[in-house]
Amino acid sequence: MQILSDALGFDVGEARELLRQGEEETAVSYLEQFIAKGSILAMIEMAEYLQDKGDNSSSLHWMEKAERAIGPGDFDSLLYLSGALRRGLGAGTAKERYFRAFDLKERVAEAGHLAAIREMIVNYARGLNGAAKDPERAIYWVRKAAALNDEKAKQILRDEGL
Repeated sequence: MQILSDALGFDVGEARELLRQGEEETAVSYLEQFIAKGSILAMIEMAEYLQDKGDNSSSLHWMEKAERAIGPGDFDSLLYLSGALRRGLGAGTAKERYFRAFDLKERVAEAGHLAAIREMIVNYARGLNGAAKDPERAIYWVRKAAALNDEKAKQILRDEGL
């Protein structure tokens, strides 16, 4: 079962399953194979593996390398990086990583990623995940979703008379 994979063929689920089964050498080899191809997801998974092993310095190295390698339109990698920051990977305090993760997700939403936009609507409507409760900002995101033909967003605008 694929949890998440990238265009290079790296499968997060396969790497995690190998580690779960105690096949560390095979898992690391699998990660290295895809890191050599430029897989950002594999870099982040390597960072997580190393952090779990207690090698924080190497973990930080892979997180920094992954972040530098993310292209401007690679929304999946930005979202995966955001999740990794939330899981405690990367530099900075927990609070700094938390807000950086939110900023990354908002950047993806600004670029028109509908799932991220929907998350921003909820975040600002309810004051969740690092966003202040801000009804005006929530409506901004609803309008953005409606502009992308999101039927639920269009209905919200109709219901609210906007």
